Amino acid sequence: MTIAKAVANRIDEYLFSRGITLYKLAKDSELPIATLQNLYRGNTKSPTLSVIYKICIGLNISVSEFLESSFFDLSILELD
Repeated sequence: MTIAKAVANRIDEYLFSRGITLYKLAKDSELPIATLQNLYRGNTKSPTLSVIYKICIGLNISVSEFLESSFFDLSILELD
C-alpha cells in the first residue's frame, strides 16, 4: 500500500466514525477541497507532512494519533 493510500484510508476512517464529509474536513483543516480530493483519487503520490498536520488540526487529533494505525505498518507500506 502506498503512503498516499494509507493516508486516504485513515482519513476515511475518521470521516466515517465522526459522520463528517470531506468538505467539512477541508473547511476545518483550512485546506482546499481539491487537495483532499486529489489525495482521495490517488493523484497525490506523497502527501506532505504539512498537509497531514493540517488534516490532524481539522480532526482535532495529534499527528501521532493519526499515524497509530495498521495502515502505516512498515511491513505493508510501499516506500519510494
